[in-house]
Amino acid sequence: MSTHESAAARPLGQKRFTAQDQIEFATASRDWNPMHVDAVAARRLLSGRQVVHGIHTLMHALELWQPPGTSAVASIACSFANPVNVGDPLVFSQRADEGRSLITASVDGLASTEITIDPLSAGAAAKVREPGATLPVRQLGELPAALDEPPGSQIGSVIELPVWQDELAARFPRAAERLGAPALTALAQLSYFVGMLCPGLHSVFSSLVLMPADPAARTLRFEVRRYDPRFHLFIVAFDGAVRGELRAFLRPPPQPQPAMGEVAAQLRGDEFRGVRSLVVGGSRGLGEITAKILAAGGGDVMVSYASGRADAEAVAADINAAGRGRCSVVPLDLQAGFDAGGLDPAALDAVYYFATPRIYSKRTGLFDRTAFDGFVDFYLQRFYALCLWLDGVERERPARVYLPSTVFISERPKGMTEYAMVKAAAEVLADDLNRSLRNVVVVHTRLPRMATDQTASILQSGVAPTLDAMLAVVRQMSSAISSL
Repeated sequence: MSTHESAAARPLGQKRFTAQDQIEFATASRDWNPMHVDAVAARRLLSGRQVVHGIHTLMHALELWQPPGTSAVASIACSFANPVNVGDPLVFSQRADEGRSLITASVDGLASTEITIDPLSAGAAAKVREPGATLPVRQLGELPAALDEPPGSQIGSVIELPVWQDELAARFPRAAERLGAPALTALAQLSYFVGMLCPGLHSVFSSLVLMPADPAARTLRFEVRRYDPRFHLFIVAFDGAVRGELRAFLRPPPQPQPAMGEVAAQLRGDEFRGVRSLVVGGSRGLGEITAKILAAGGGDVMVSYASGRADAEAVAADINAAGRGRCSVVPLDLQAGFDAGGLDPAALDAVYYFATPRIYSKRTGLFDRTAFDGFVDFYLQRFYALCLWLDGVERERPARVYLPSTVFISERPKGMTEYAMVKAAAEVLADDLNRSLRNVVVVHTRLPRMATDQTASILQSGVAPTLDAMLAVVRQMSSAISSL
C-alpha cells in the first residue's frame, strides 16, 4: 500500500488518456518519444502499450487539485511509481497532511503517480543545488528524434534549452494560475529532457522534486549530476522557471535477435529443406529467430504479424537476402479469435506458436482474473482452434505444432502467477491433443528465460542465448517430422 493511501482520501476525478491526448501533449512538450506516441513501437515495451507522459499526469493532477487553504506552491515532489497506459482508468484522490496536499493517481487500485504539494516551505527542493555555473554549456533546441547517447556521456556539461512557446496555460488554466505559466512550461520541458535528451530514446521518468524559481528565465538548464550503472539511474539538477532535481532510468532497448548471417553460419543449407512452416508471431523475439533458423536450413517459412508489418517485412528481407530458404509475410491477429484467413492448412508441415498477449501487467493482488483470462484466450483457446484447423485436413503424415512452455512454471518469479498457471494448463492441453487428434502432433518444451522484449527489465538478470535454445527446438521438430 502506498504511503499516500494510508489515510482516508477524497476523490478528485478520473481520466482515460487517449492516443489523441498523447499527440496533443507531445506537440506542446516536444516529447515525441515513440513509447508515448507510436502504438507499434510501444508494443516492444514491457507494458506492450503506449505510456502516458508522466508530466502529463502530474499536470492533470495539478489541474484537479483542491487546495486546503492557500493555493500557493512552495514545492512539489512527484514519484512515477508505475506506468499509465493509454486507455487505463486513472483515478485521482487527495488527502491533507499538516498543510500539505497528498495526491495519488491510481489504476485499478494500484498507485501510479504520487504527488506532494507543499504550500508552506520549499522543503527538500530548497536543498537541491543549482546546475554548475562553470561547466561547459551544450545548447540544444527542438530535436526531430530522441537521442540515444552512451549513458553518462552527458556528465561534465550543462544542457541548456530555450524557453518554448506553448498552449499549456490554456489547457491547464488552474494549474497555470497556481504554479505560474512559466513554471508549467518548464514542467513540460522536463518531459522533453528525459524523453528526448537524457536518457532519451530508452528512458523512464522516475521522480522529481522542484520549486518555482525565476519566472523571467529565458532558458532551462540541466546538469547530469550522477549516472549509476548498477541501476541505470540518472540524477539531474535543473534550474530556470523551476529549480530542482529529477531522476530517470535507462530502460532496456528492444531486444535484437541475431542477424541472418550469424544464424546461417550455424547451419547447413539443406538441414530443413522441404519443410514448410508457419511461425505465428514471427516479426520479433523467439518467432523471429525461429524463422531465421528454418530458412537458414533451407526451409520455406511464413512469418505472421498482428500489427508490426514493418518488423515482419524486415525479418523476411533479412532472410531472403541470404539466399537460403524463402520467407513470406502474412497478417494474423489473434486478439479477437483464431481466423486463418486465406492460409491453406494442407500446405504446412509445421507451425510454431509464439502468439502472446502482454506477459507483465500492473496488479495489486496475487491473482488477477483479467490477466488470467487473457492468457487463457491466447495459450489455450486460440491454440486449440489452430490445432483443430490443422487436423481438419487428411495428410500422409501429421503436421507438427510447437507450443513453447516456460521454466516460470517451476521457478514462478513474482507477478507471474497467472502466466505460469495457464502455461501449465497448456502443457496438459497439448498432451491431451496428442491423444485425440489424428493429423496433428504437438511438441512442447519448457524454455529458459531468454532476451526478448517481453522479458526485458530495468534490472537485467541472466538469460540464455536465443539462437542456441531455438536451434535445439527446430532440430527436435524437424527430426520428429522426418521420422513419421
